[in-house]
Formats: sequence, C-alpha cells, structure tokens
Amino acid sequence: MISEAKTDKYVAEYFEKMLKRQFEAGDKSALLQAIYGCLQLRRPMPEWLQVAFLNACEAAERFEIRSWDEVFGRPVPKGTHLETEKRNAELRFLIIGRVKELRTEMPIDRSLFEKIGRELNPPLKGTTVSEIYYDKRNYELRKMIFNLNTSENS
Repeated sequence: MISEAKTDKYVAEYFEKMLKRQFEAGDKSALLQAIYGCLQLRRPMPEWLQVAFLNACEAAERFEIRSWDEVFGRPVPKGTHLETEKRNAELRFLIIGRVKELRTEMPIDRSLFEKIGRELNPPLKGTTVSEIYYDKRNYELRKMIFNLNTSENS
C-alpha cells in the first residue's frame, strides 16, 4: 500500500513536472486538468496554477478573449476519434499495471503486449496495447508506477 506521504509526493510531482510543464509549453488544456485534479483530490492549488487561473479570468473581464477555448483549449481536438480515445483512457492504468506485474516474468516486448491484449475483453492486438502503453501522454504515469527517477527503462 502506498503511504499518504508518497501519494502527496506523487501528486505534487504530477502537478509540478507534468501539468505545469505542459501548460508552460502552450498546452492550454493542462490548466483545466490541473484545477480538476486539485478539486478531485481535495488538494490546494499550487501557486503557478492560481496565478494562471486568475490571469485567465482577468483576461475575460478585460474582453481580451472571445471564448474560453482561447484560455483552456478545445475540449476535444479536431480529428479526434472519441471512441478510440475513451477506450485508451479506460485501459491506460490496467495496461501499465499489467506490464509492471509481468515484467519480472518476461521482457517488455511484442509478446508481452500480445499476451496482455489477449487478456482484455474485448481482446486487442499487441500493437494497439503497445501504442496505449507508450503513448507520450502516459510517460509521467509510467514513471510514477515504475518509480523511475531519471530515464525510463520500461
């Protein structure tokens, strides 16, 4: 079981390393993701998040924006296949957790992803499982689950 102190560390790391970095790189949706995460986890908002949100609200009050999409980004980017994204989001934790369980028994390769794919209901191809696992949006999650410090070995 993960202690509350470790959970707090992971949450802080997620907000500071992932969402703040995404927001500073221009990913507007990271602002709403971070606010949602703080509210969901009942955690105080980091200072960078408070400042960014206040700046967004003040921009609206000064009529500097036409739509909240300018501040927070589009909820779903154009061209997104919703059913595929929903499926991938639902399977993300399961796949990463299963890779962690199985990596002591077998290498992280095509056969591992095929095995996991056969276990799913409905089954998926190994390449699809691999794509979900290696999706760049899951990098920080994989680091936290595998407790990696600097570079990803899995």
